[in-house]
Amino acid sequence: MAVARRLALGRLISLSGGSAAYIALVAAIYGRTHSALWISAAIFASVVASVASAGPAGWIGDRFDRRLVLIGSDVAAAAVSLAMALTGGPRALLVLIALGSIAQSPFEPASAAAMPSLVPAGRVAQANALVAATSSAGYLVGPLLGGVVLAAGASPAAVFTLDAVTFVVSALLVASIRRPFGTGATAEHPGVLAGFRLVAREPRLRGPVAATVVSLIGVGIVDVASYPLSLHLDAGTQGYGAMTALLGGGGLLGAALAARVLRGGAQRVLVWAFAASAGGFVLAGASPRIATALAGMAVAGAGRGLGDVAATTLIQERTADEVRSRVFAAQDGAAHVAFSVSAFSGGLLVQLVNARGAFAAAAVFSVAAAALAAGRPRTPP
Repeated sequence: MAVARRLALGRLISLSGGSAAYIALVAAIYGRTHSALWISAAIFASVVASVASAGPAGWIGDRFDRRLVLIGSDVAAAAVSLAMALTGGPRALLVLIALGSIAQSPFEPASAAAMPSLVPAGRVAQANALVAATSSAGYLVGPLLGGVVLAAGASPAAVFTLDAVTFVVSALLVASIRRPFGTGATAEHPGVLAGFRLVAREPRLRGPVAATVVSLIGVGIVDVASYPLSLHLDAGTQGYGAMTALLGGGGLLGAALAARVLRGGAQRVLVWAFAASAGGFVLAGASPRIATALAGMAVAGAGRGLGDVAATTLIQERTADEVRSRVFAAQDGAAHVAFSVSAFSGGLLVQLVNARGAFAAAAVFSVAAAALAAGRPRTPP
């Protein structure tokens, strides 16, 4: 597990820096343009770049030594962050945020694909849980760090420089691991889209991937509807911040519990995890007061975090090493599309119905995810 701890520490450091840099990016763009449209453009550029690079990113993780892929991805991302620190124009920042998404895109698929090669078979679920928990912590700590550093008078450029340093630290931690990370062979599964084709063809993979993507639609809707719900409950921005933090903090708890509960079977855990998310969204959306809404968000977040680890473990178990990175890249690409669609549809739901109705819709997507996860594939294991 020492190897998993190093990978987890690297993700904690780099994701904390990246999340802080996102806060700085928003501050830099808005400070120079005074337009929310530019912020939307930055998010759009990042999403488009991530989706477009998903296939090639997975192919890189299956074609080359995954240890070198992880190091190269971190180093490239560090270079982009330094370039962001040196530029001043919003157009240049838009281009660089897209390049940064492309630079980082091989890391997650290659890292998830490498885990079964790095730890004993009986410890893979535990290693996945550790990495997921520290990743959730990075997403939780990073925005707080970015806000505090900027509030203390530091410039966005300083935060971008700090982000570059975190990528270098992550690369050094990966370089210190001397075990083979595995490398796929593309002969049997050729092409950058092999992962997409395999997921579409194999029910045993299609179930957990589809369940994860569908559940993410619900999370995206909640991200949009949380602020209007907090206002409706007279909790204001503080309530919104607490709801967002507990959704992320619940994810941290769910990932931390995953190693123990996954012993009962990853598919069963995946079903119950998404069912718990549905229950949490119902509780939060129907709540008459903020305290109950916060409890619901914590439950939903815990289910989401637990489900992520269960899905990752199932995909690792059901995918050959030679194509595993491309399968995880296919999942990432689909997830980015789903989250983008849900962010737009969440706004429409709030406008057409209300925030409570949007939470109810999110719960429906979580129930659908649980149903997809429960499906019994006809193909033998």
